[in-house]
Amino acid sequence: MSMAQEIVVLLEEEYGYRHWVWIPEMSAEELKEWWEAMPTVASYFYDGPTAFPGKIHQVYYEPSWRKDLHGADSVGLQEDEFFFVKEEGCRELVPLSGSMTLPKDRWTAHLHMECDTYLSPPDGEVIRHAGYIPEDEYYSEDYQASQETEDAWGEALMGQLQKIIEEADGDSSDDRILEEPT
Repeated sequence: MSMAQEIVVLLEEEYGYRHWVWIPEMSAEELKEWWEAMPTVASYFYDGPTAFPGKIHQVYYEPSWRKDLHGADSVGLQEDEFFFVKEEGCRELVPLSGSMTLPKDRWTAHLHMECDTYLSPPDGEVIRHAGYIPEDEYYSEDYQASQETEDAWGEALMGQLQKIIEEADGDSSDDRILEEPT
């Protein structure tokens, strides 16, 4: 009996320019179905893919285009190498591991907005989510997002604002506005 090979996805998040290693714990067909059923990516704009199914880990990874632009990797990683990190403070990356090598047969993904998000298996196929909108339509004056997408954006924004408030004063209650300044 042979075990199915675990899928590893190198995911680039445009907002914040973070990278993630995602192990979806699904078959290739299940993963494609899950991705194609995703109605919007708005929910992931601020927090990235942290609520994706399976295991997701933030990593430090230097894409080849950045290495070519700067002439070298800023930390000496070789092609396809990464290390696990955590964010502290104002997006300061703290290493949690030594360098590791991504599998050659990894999938890739880009997560940002409705017009540029995709998933791609090793063969290069581009898989779009259900809420995908072509770029020319997305940026046109006539584009109107679906109510589901608008609601997801609103929820994501309110969640982000709540985090900012909690980090600023440690109080997330509605009555803090009524409090007298000290």
